[in-house]
Amino acid sequence: MKTPVEERFGFLISDVGRLCAKRFDDYARSSLDLTRAQCRVLAYLSHYGDVNQARLADLLDVAPISAGRLLDRMEEAGWIERVANPQDRRERMVHLTPKAEGSLDNARKVGDQVAAEGLDGFSDDEVKQLIALLQRVRGNLSRIVDSD
Repeated sequence: MKTPVEERFGFLISDVGRLCAKRFDDYARSSLDLTRAQCRVLAYLSHYGDVNQARLADLLDVAPISAGRLLDRMEEAGWIERVANPQDRRERMVHLTPKAEGSLDNARKVGDQVAAEGLDGFSDDEVKQLIALLQRVRGNLSRIVDSD
């Protein structure tokens, strides 16, 4: 039995992601001096701390050269800086600047607004359940991907 596309897990996850991204872009254009990709860089650095460019490219799911170009623009604008890794002098770590740390709260507010719109009409318990279920899905898929 075929499932209608609107009930397909992969389609729904992808479409929700696309719509959230579009909405984030709409808000970001009017309230942030950052692109969505740049906000993702700031969010990952805030969460993981200083990381090298290769790890950041992996987190962003982009080619290292694409991450390098993005980071070049962000460094020129003062959002990040590349610093030497004290454990490996050949490696440079990407580090948030005070300017970025100050703007991260604004980017989070944009994300919160998008989430509020997407979760409109959900009870607190439904939101918690949805988040927990998505975390389980991510955990299941992470175990499979990480073991490959």
